[in-house]
Amino acid sequence: MSEISMASGKLNVGGVFNQAFATLQAKPLFFVFTGLMFGIAHLALSRSGINGPDPSAISPGLVLVGILLLLVLGAITQILAARATEGPLGTNASLDFAPAVQAALPRLPNVILTTLAFAFLVGLGFVALILPGIVILLMLCVALPACILEDLSPIAALKRSRELTRGNRWRLLGLVLLNGLILIGVGVVVTLPLGLASTLPGPAGGVFSIISSAVEGFVGVFIAVLYTHAFLDLRRLHEASAPAPLI
Repeated sequence: MSEISMASGKLNVGGVFNQAFATLQAKPLFFVFTGLMFGIAHLALSRSGINGPDPSAISPGLVLVGILLLLVLGAITQILAARATEGPLGTNASLDFAPAVQAALPRLPNVILTTLAFAFLVGLGFVALILPGIVILLMLCVALPACILEDLSPIAALKRSRELTRGNRWRLLGLVLLNGLILIGVGVVVTLPLGLASTLPGPAGGVFSIISSAVEGFVGVFIAVLYTHAFLDLRRLHEASAPAPLI
C-alpha cells in the first residue's frame, strides 16, 4: 500500500500564549522560586559593574562569576520550567523544588552546550546579515525544550528544532514579535524604572537592584514556559501529520 500523510497543522500563536499564562497561574509558587533563582545570576552580573556607567568600576572576576552563574542557573531554569510545563512537576512547590534542582544537574552540560550553540549560530546569522539571523532564530527556537524533554544532544536538539519548526516559521515569527512586544512593555514600565532606582546610593539602591533582578528572572521563566509550549504544540502537530504506517 502507498504511504498516506495528513496535511500539516499550523501553530496557534494565541493558544501558545494562553497555555503559557495558564501554566504560570497553575504553579505560581514553583515558578516564583525558579525566577528568584535565575534572578540571582542577573544580580551577580549587575554587581560586577558591567551595567554601570563607569567602565573602570567593572570587576573582571565578578563578571566571569556572573556569566558562569547566568549559564548554570539559566540552564537549571530552562530545565525546571520545561519539566513543570510538560508534567506535574511543581504542583507542590515546597516539596518539588529542591529535588527538581538536584535532578536537573546531570542535564546541565547538554543544556548549556545547546544554549551556547544556539546563541553562536543566531549571532553569526545576525553578524552576516539580519535576515539569516532571523531565519536561524526561527529554525532553532525550540532546541532547548527539545534537548530537555527528549534528552537530546546539542546537535540532535538543533536538528529536532529545525525539523519541528518547518512549515510554521512565519507563525513562529509572530510568536517572537509578540514576545518581543511584551518584553519591551515590561522593560519600559518595570525594568527601566527599577534599573534607574537601583543606582540610588545606600540600601535603597541595593533593594531596587534585587527587585530588578527578580523581575528579569521571572521574565526568563515566562520565556522558557512560552517556548516549551510552542515545542509541545509543534511536536503534536508534527506527530499528527507524520506519514501513517504502511498496511
